[in-house]
Amino acid sequence: MRRWSPLLALLVACASAGDPGRAATSSSGAVGSPSPSSGPSLYQRLGGRPAIDAVVNTFVANVGRDPRVNVRFLLTDLDDLKLHLSEQICEGSGGPCKYRGRPMKALHAPMRVRGAEFDAMAEDLAAALKTHGVPARESQELLTLVASTRADIVDAEAR
Repeated sequence: MRRWSPLLALLVACASAGDPGRAATSSSGAVGSPSPSSGPSLYQRLGGRPAIDAVVNTFVANVGRDPRVNVRFLLTDLDDLKLHLSEQICEGSGGPCKYRGRPMKALHAPMRVRGAEFDAMAEDLAAALKTHGVPARESQELLTLVASTRADIVDAEAR
């Protein structure tokens, strides 16, 4: 089992949210389901859990190579991180999964995550989506979900 530091849990948060316009998180930290709409859910359009898992694996590898953030993950259990990230993306995109991790705000508060670190990880996620050929519409919806978690993850006073 490989380890990094807790910031990769930021990844979990990055990959979670409900409605693309505004994410709803419960007190458990789970992300609300997307608003009902006609047509397939984002989860379905992404390709379901196998496709989400593939993107998450690439994302975690991207973060591991990214000198802007990789040091933050030296002590993080990467298998656990991948599981939580996949659960959050699955749930937040309208899939059948339930996120079982800690609430985002409480998890990230002691980490003092800077805005630039959040942005770097969002770029790493965007690169993973591109690697897997995720269409622009679905990529933008997922990145909007990620952006909606910023207030719970970034410490406005961290420099």
